[in-house]
Amino acid sequence: MLIHGKPAEWHTIGALVAARAAANGDAFAFEIVGRRLSYAELHGLTDRVAANLHALGIGKGDRVCSFMFNCAEQVLLWLGACKIGAVFTPFNAALVGADLAYTLSDAGGAVLAVDQENRPKLDALDPALRDGVTLFLTDGPADGAYRDFAELLADDAPLPDVRVGPEDPAVIMYTGGTTGLPKGVVLPHFAWICAGYRYVECFETRPGDHHYSMLPLFHVGAMQLGILGPLVADIPATVDKWFSAKTYWQRCRETGATIIDPIGSMLMFLLERPQSPDDRDHKVRISLGAWAQMHHLRDRFQDRFGIPMVNVYSMSEGGGVLLIANRLPVTKPDSNGRGWGWAEVGIVDEDDNLLPPGAVGEIVLRPLVPYSFMLGYHNNPRRTVECWRNLWYHTGDLGEMDADGDLYFIGRQAHWLRKGGENVSAYEVENILVDYPGIREVTVVGVPAESGEDEVKAFIVEEEGKTLDPAAMIAWCDERMAAFKVPRYVETVDAFPRSATKQDVERHKLKAMPNDRAWDAEAVLGRRSARGGPRRKKS
Repeated sequence: MLIHGKPAEWHTIGALVAARAAANGDAFAFEIVGRRLSYAELHGLTDRVAANLHALGIGKGDRVCSFMFNCAEQVLLWLGACKIGAVFTPFNAALVGADLAYTLSDAGGAVLAVDQENRPKLDALDPALRDGVTLFLTDGPADGAYRDFAELLADDAPLPDVRVGPEDPAVIMYTGGTTGLPKGVVLPHFAWICAGYRYVECFETRPGDHHYSMLPLFHVGAMQLGILGPLVADIPATVDKWFSAKTYWQRCRETGATIIDPIGSMLMFLLERPQSPDDRDHKVRISLGAWAQMHHLRDRFQDRFGIPMVNVYSMSEGGGVLLIANRLPVTKPDSNGRGWGWAEVGIVDEDDNLLPPGAVGEIVLRPLVPYSFMLGYHNNPRRTVECWRNLWYHTGDLGEMDADGDLYFIGRQAHWLRKGGENVSAYEVENILVDYPGIREVTVVGVPAESGEDEVKAFIVEEEGKTLDPAAMIAWCDERMAAFKVPRYVETVDAFPRSATKQDVERHKLKAMPNDRAWDAEAVLGRRSARGGPRRKKS
């Protein structure tokens, strides 16, 4: 396999882990939620996980799932599964109810490891959904339903000899889409290796660097920035359980971090903290820039903390983070950057004709390195073909390019919301809401949030003779969807505006309506709008 015309050092995740252990031995590799691991320990423990999974009958292509907040066990399960060709499938720890049931069913996992915090949500589902799944508990004693995760770390099982290649599936990442239910993005081993190479290029890594992350390890960003990138770069990393604005800079100082990755509203939370003489008392030399359209946060962050930021445009389908990047020195701060030999970028009209510089259209991508993009969507070949039509991956995002080939992200198409760093499918939320008693029709759109991203707003057409109680509906939603998907705003209307030809709901007209008639969960219920991912301590 070649990268930029030169042979890649590794083709698979397992080969990378083994090579780092052989070279670095007992040197410090990672601290994951307080557990320190050397390179040798990382290799040895993931060999044990691989051997014990194989002893359970897990083989190539079988899904090994996790449903937990950040912990070392999650990383060990991921890397161990990959060593025998199994496909690691992390579930978003915010899932609940119908969201969780769908993902569990679609993944078809043979093994599922869960922590105590998420076990009640799994136990609340129909037990039939867990038939045939071997369950492990990471932080509690075994019982009739769950086995102890420690069994996967026993050293009495032989390690099998399994041929794993760069083209083999390594991870399935469930992601929101423009339409339909969440899709499982199948990424091959070499896509993860490529992500590590991009990390080295984008952050210009050097000896003495240390990455600090608090992103959730069920997302491609944390897995590539906090684990795979540092492994390829041959630098240590620290991953905490979740984000805390109060302790963030203290943790940067304690770890000696030189590379960090706060995204979206996290930047706002850090800027909301009182200014301090210690604001520049750190060793951080570069930060990921993923501020969506919140350019004002970027400028304030860089000025206050003295850290240059690298803006990016990326997605799981394109192999993950740092696919398109505005590398240092940044000459066009509002640009998302270029493909740098990793991907070809185009802007197309509704008929897939390429548009000239300065024209706004859909962003499309295609790889320039084999096996660096997704293989397809799990259990969804039709959607795979739709997204890859005319040999371009269609992102569903709007943007434009300048004459130099720099990309400028403009926004997301109507069915796709961005809430607290999470992608939210409007269709998915609608599909759940439509079952609420008294709702005849529902359309979900994104409206501007204080953070610069989206708030979820539900427009409701009531059944005749029914009157909707928004508070009761929101309580009902809390039991059936992840918190970041629950609508903040609810507004009843007599009918939806529709197009003359196809009678499609004109979502852009709903989005443009003022919010002064909408019921606001934050104002009425006194709760701050939920954000995606694990719980984050703001203060």
